[in-house]
Amino acid sequence: MRTLIFATAIRILTPLFLVFSLYILLRGHNHPGGGFIGGLMGSIAFVFHTLAHGTKQTAKSYFSLTFYKYDRKPHHNNLSHALRLLRKNIVRNKKEKPIFIWNYYLLRLRPTYLMAIGLAVAVGSGLVGLVMGKPFMAAYWLKVKIPLVGSVGTPLLFDTGVYLLVLGMVLKMVFTMSKD
Repeated sequence: MRTLIFATAIRILTPLFLVFSLYILLRGHNHPGGGFIGGLMGSIAFVFHTLAHGTKQTAKSYFSLTFYKYDRKPHHNNLSHALRLLRKNIVRNKKEKPIFIWNYYLLRLRPTYLMAIGLAVAVGSGLVGLVMGKPFMAAYWLKVKIPLVGSVGTPLLFDTGVYLLVLGMVLKMVFTMSKD
């Protein structure tokens, strides 16, 4: 099912599905079921992306963060080195090696981590009531209202945990079933 039309359409539809799933999550904190159905809507975006591009490309596109770090040497902190870097970057010889040495670190966010984070957030939202001396899962609301969201409290935190848990569970199933 890897056609050019489907792959192109999914590139456009994936962000729309994700934005809509976040809308469902935020809308649902005043109504039941926002986290669960939002997580299912978000996972649909990744299921379609996996069907169109494969598991490896989906994991590389959405679940990998690359951090770059400039490798500093102790003698690079003086003014003469800064002037030399400026001269080398402005007047560059094409045969020279680049001055900057970049290291990169890859951080992979696996679906199992999403499930663990979601479960921790959901349980943490329930523990707020116990810490305040009330029953488990007692709702607490912040006095500040956020535009387009409204009141924020522990029910939204619980729904966010459920959202991440459902998203991680569906992604784990899809990635396992569609191994290349």
